[in-house]
Amino acid sequence: MTEQIGEFTLKHSGCTFGTNSAGELIANNNFVGEATGFGPVWGTLISGDSLSAMNASSGSCQWVGVAFLDDGSELGGIGNGTWEKSSDSHKWDIVMNVDLSDGGKHRAEGSLDLETLIYSGKIYQG
Repeated sequence: MTEQIGEFTLKHSGCTFGTNSAGELIANNNFVGEATGFGPVWGTLISGDSLSAMNASSGSCQWVGVAFLDDGSELGGIGNGTWEKSSDSHKWDIVMNVDLSDGGKHRAEGSLDLETLIYSGKIYQG
């Protein structure tokens, strides 16, 4: 693991559901909040699976978002990762490798809690 460079706390702000060409259910969960060194952050956590796998305990996910930096510029990010459900709870641990629009890369490790609707965690360099 590389050096921790910050933390993030994001609040769920709504979601939409749809299907893809394979007939899978796609969930787009929107979040807004703050991240150390990135300022305000808006983004969408995307996951999908077949209807028969709705009670899966793990899967893949994607993050697509933007940070609004202090200097007035914007920094885009696209991440790919995995989620794993904690047993007997509505809490998911998420690990994401994110490519940034400035060429940077980071790793985000956090959890999403349905009770609080908060997605929070730590950010690591590269």
